Amino acid sequence: MYHPRLYGDFYDMGLKYGSLLLDKANFNLPKISKEKHDFGLESYKELQNFYPEVIEEINGFAKGINDKPEQVGAFLLSLGVFNSTGQCSVFAFKNNSSVVFGRNYDMLYAFKKFTESNLIAPKDKYAYISQSDVFIGRSDGVNEKGLAIAMSFVNGNKVQPGISFHFMIRKVLEECKSTKQAIELIQNAKVSSANNFLIADKTGDIAVVESCPQMACVRRPNPHENFITITNQFQLTEMKEHEKGGVAWSKSLERYEGLEKQLSALTKIDLTKAKEILSNKCVCLDLKKQGFGTIWSVVSELNELTIERAETKPKVSNYKADTRLNWWLGKRDGKKINTQEK
Repeated sequence: MYHPRLYGDFYDMGLKYGSLLLDKANFNLPKISKEKHDFGLESYKELQNFYPEVIEEINGFAKGINDKPEQVGAFLLSLGVFNSTGQCSVFAFKNNSSVVFGRNYDMLYAFKKFTESNLIAPKDKYAYISQSDVFIGRSDGVNEKGLAIAMSFVNGNKVQPGISFHFMIRKVLEECKSTKQAIELIQNAKVSSANNFLIADKTGDIAVVESCPQMACVRRPNPHENFITITNQFQLTEMKEHEKGGVAWSKSLERYEGLEKQLSALTKIDLTKAKEILSNKCVCLDLKKQGFGTIWSVVSELNELTIERAETKPKVSNYKADTRLNWWLGKRDGKKINTQEK
């Protein structure tokens, strides 16, 4: 897993990363079909209106790899739309005075070589730690305000040119400090495909937005429960007509039920327990025949901005602390801190 640190203007962040990839790996954009390219170009036009700042980052990245911004944008915005993507498990749990967030990202093992965990601090936006298996786009993260978000793929029955989850998560992390703000942003966006978005903030406001091109609905914890979970299907009755299913191969229902069973037995949770839950075989995916399974796992305590990550199949002993966000905030604000940058 790569660990880029990107600060400052959007264009400069893109140029730095693109130039680094060209210099270190002689990077070229992967080839995509004409269908995906045309779809990506139409979506790129939507992104220009939705988040013009990130267009500047794409411009810088394209300059860094000696390519055209439209080509970079078309590639990024076609990802995760036509093919099944991450088959993931996510939960949030609110204690009396803290909120714990946990996420397994399940993907083809071959994608491990593309994974990255970034410290991103755009000028005039919130700083955050986030993970992904593609440059510029994000799959999950925690920002400086104690807001966390992660997505999970749903096999929807419609796609349209629009905003992919990669850029939805970026805009939430960079502009939202509360679950309420994040919900409003997602519900008002023109999305390209179906996904679940689980959101939590440090006040204990936890929710899921079940989102697809046709509509987006909010799901809250069941009465008397202090947690919420997602895997790879919608749970709300009004949303089920907008998915095709076909995710039994990834044990989506078993993982959902495994999370629900473990979390419902608890009255409180800490990071160690969160790691135990995500490492449990009923949640952690390891499909050897398909070469598919959990390729990273992240737990965080939102009130203290404590983040720990396993960069392979998780077990309690292989999570490592990531102190980069607190390091950056201390550096930015001129405070002395005791942690070392990692």
